[in-house]
Parts: sequence; C-alpha cells; structure tokens
Amino acid sequence: MSEARSLVRNAADPDQVKRAGRKVDDIATQRRNRLRAVMETPEGRAFLWDLLNELKVYESVWHPSALIHYNAGVQDAGHKLMARMVDASEEHYDLMTREARARGRRFDSEVDASFIASHEGDGK
Repeated sequence: MSEARSLVRNAADPDQVKRAGRKVDDIATQRRNRLRAVMETPEGRAFLWDLLNELKVYESVWHPSALIHYNAGVQDAGHKLMARMVDASEEHYDLMTREARARGRRFDSEVDASFIASHEGDGK
C-alpha cells in the first residue's frame, strides 16, 4: 500500500483546500460503492458475515490476561467494518443478517437430522 500523501501543499489557499475536500469525498464515495457492490451479492454478504464473526463483533472481548487488549483491537476493527457496511447499504446489511440466521437454522437442522439418523441406525 502506498504512503499517505498530502492533498494540500498550501493550507492557506482556499482553492487547494476545497479541491482536497472534494477529493476526500470522492474517495469515500468510491469506497462505499465498492463495499455496496460486494454486499449486493449473496457470496459477498456471506463472506462479510464470516469476516465479522472472525473479528468477534458479536462476542465479548473478555480474557483474564493482557489478551483482552488484543481482542478489543480485533473487535474494534470489526466494528469499523460493520459501520462502513451499514453506511454503504443498511438494507443489504439487514439482508445479510437474515441470510446468516437462515444458514444457521439450516445447519442446526442438518446436524439434528444426522443425530436422528445416527440414532435410528443404532437399532434403538
């Protein structure tokens, strides 16, 4: 990744400051649009859901050692990603959570069915 570069050489020049502000806004819009494009696909939403879980956004950071600080940092990155996702498309974020819950229910049903089939196979 390239080094951060100043968008203004002379902060006293209102034209430079205005152009830099527009550039910052353009970059933010491009990032939102890229994230929204990922969120528009089922695969993208599933990937982002998995990533949010890896970043432990839905878990406690508690640990009885200094690891708690690492966990908090990981979770903070996840919260920043989540905020960007909601900003990019709250509708797709909500859809992602509904799809994840549905996948979880299907998974639970499949596991339950395998237990039943396994138990029936025991002849009991």
